[in-house]
Amino acid sequence: MIKVGLLVLAEGKAREDVYQSRREAKLRETQGLREALAGKLELVEPAGEDIRDKRGLMEALSLFRQQQVDGCLLYIPTFLSAAMAAMAVRLSGVPCAILGNSAPDTFSQVGYMAAVGAIEQAGLSCRRICGDIHEGAVQEELVRFFTACHGKKALEGQTYGMFGGRSLGINTGTADTAQWLKLFGVEIEQLDQMQIVSQAQKVSPETAGRWMEWVKQRYGKLEYQPGKFEGAHLEKMVRSYLGVKALISQYDLDFVGIKCQPDLSNGYVLQCLTVQLLNDPYDADGPKAPVVCSCEADCDGALTMRVLNLLSGGKPTALQDIYYYDKDQLILANCGSSASWFSRKSDNPEENLGEVHLIPHGFGEAGGAATQFTFAPGLYTYARLFRRDGAYVMALCKGMVDPLEREQLKKYCWYRPTAVVRGVDAQLFSRLYGCNHMHCVAGDYTEELSEWCGLLNIPVIRLDQNQAKN
Repeated sequence: MIKVGLLVLAEGKAREDVYQSRREAKLRETQGLREALAGKLELVEPAGEDIRDKRGLMEALSLFRQQQVDGCLLYIPTFLSAAMAAMAVRLSGVPCAILGNSAPDTFSQVGYMAAVGAIEQAGLSCRRICGDIHEGAVQEELVRFFTACHGKKALEGQTYGMFGGRSLGINTGTADTAQWLKLFGVEIEQLDQMQIVSQAQKVSPETAGRWMEWVKQRYGKLEYQPGKFEGAHLEKMVRSYLGVKALISQYDLDFVGIKCQPDLSNGYVLQCLTVQLLNDPYDADGPKAPVVCSCEADCDGALTMRVLNLLSGGKPTALQDIYYYDKDQLILANCGSSASWFSRKSDNPEENLGEVHLIPHGFGEAGGAATQFTFAPGLYTYARLFRRDGAYVMALCKGMVDPLEREQLKKYCWYRPTAVVRGVDAQLFSRLYGCNHMHCVAGDYTEELSEWCGLLNIPVIRLDQNQAKN
């Protein structure tokens, strides 16, 4: 549950008579706030009814630090000392939102305007939530903001494991370690891909055999081809996944990227199965949290995926290549791997895995399989962090994935996991988008993502048809 520190700001003690005359209305509105947010946010409140002096404010902020809240809600149930609101924002140390109510007997709206004026006059940032908490749209806006706060805080202190360097000259896959630490609070651990090979070789024959049998029983098809994809390739792919899992634990990594091409794809085995299983919410050992993994060691891609993963409550995410686009559709087809969960979006792993065919890849001298399937239809959020002149921007949109039969993949690329997406403005996309990869999560998280960007002062480019804005 997302933790939010609640500051109920009220009249200072110098006007006790005014405070007492409005106390019942304040209690009524504050209780309504608690009831409206019950089950949506975990409210952390200081002892006592509300904040009326500096001592009370400092004690409340100390409690919020101890409880490690994701953000702070300044609630203005009636008139207040506006200076207290500005001080609260300055000292909170977390993102803040401010909300009043529309009850005419509370004087909340004048208090709200006095508070936001004091905050913004001091050059401080506080998210204005306009309206009354009894309105569903206001509740949703508030929850979205604090979801973004939670995502921002959860990302801070994480470590990205980069296996290998730049792949195939794709500059947009690289990152500045200092910039990441300063802006996102994320560290980059650079790791050589030879560690994957070394760890893979340490996996016991018994363990490798058990995992190979699991793959053979649950995947829809294994299409062996002499020299391209055989049992020996499958064993190396399984060993690679188990090796990367061990390295993630050893280095305490939170999300990763694997270069693969051309080093491992030519010199050991393709890493498609590793990428698929890491991003899935299950493997042969049972349910697990998805571990974000980007192909081609795409740093900004992995970061985008991790943000989508956090804001969606832990859903699987995907890296997809931009294969083709025109005015009506965007064809997204990863070069060989995506989480199998996207094939059916089922809670039953066997249903998802049964749709995946391991087939010979279209490149890679070392051999191995791609994870071929079509994405399940429905609404998705598409996004990408990329840089313009060193500064980050976020491109995002909603898109509808069309149903696609496997045989239709022959129109595009047979071995790639593929989605046909509608709802993207192709002209804006071609003019404004800045990368060859795109990333998705099932459902609509565009507002949460926009809120997250606002917290980090990252400009947003909307690419939706009919409502795109820069």
